[in-house]
Amino acid sequence: MANPLTFLRPFHLAQARSILLVQSGPIDLALQVADRVRAMLPECDLDAVVREDDRDVAASAGFTRVVPVRWEDRVDVVRALRRRRYDTVIVLLSHRGSDYLRILPYLLRTRSIWAFNDNLDSFALHVTRVATLGLHVSGRNTVWGLARWLAARAVFGTLAFAILVTSVVRIELRALRRRARMIT
Repeated sequence: MANPLTFLRPFHLAQARSILLVQSGPIDLALQVADRVRAMLPECDLDAVVREDDRDVAASAGFTRVVPVRWEDRVDVVRALRRRRYDTVIVLLSHRGSDYLRILPYLLRTRSIWAFNDNLDSFALHVTRVATLGLHVSGRNTVWGLARWLAARAVFGTLAFAILVTSVVRIELRALRRRARMIT
C-alpha cells in the first residue's frame, strides 16, 4: 500500500523524474495525458501500465517502458511494480475505463499521486482530496452516487456475511447429527 505520507506531503512537480502512468481510463485519454506530461517534464522517464488490449497502441506512444496487464496477472504486476519506486504515479480519474486498474496507484510505492480527469485538468491527490479519491475508487460521478455505493456495499456485505455464517452453522449442525447417529 502507498505510504500514508504520500497523501500528506506537498507535491513538487519539478522533482518528478520517474513517472508511472496507470491506464485507469480509456487509452486515448492516457495518451493525451502522456503528451501533456512530456510537455511539462521533458526529461522524465515515463512508464505506462496499460490493459492487455491496448498494448500495441501504447507500445508506439513513446513510453520508456510499457507493462501490459491482464485481469489474471494483476497480483504479479503489483509485485513487479513495487520493486521499483516511482516519484509520481499518474492516475486517470475517468469514469470510463478499467475498474481493476483504478486501485493500482494506491498500492505502489511513490512519493505522490497525480490525478488527471477527462478534461486533462490535474491535481495532486492529497488528504484534502479524500472525497475525490472516494469518487474515483467507487467509479461514481457524484457524492450522492458514492453514498449509495457505500450503503449498498454495507448492506450487501452484511447480508453476504450473514448468509455465509448461517450456511456454515447449518453444515456443522448436520455433521454433528450424522456423527451422533453413527455413534448410536
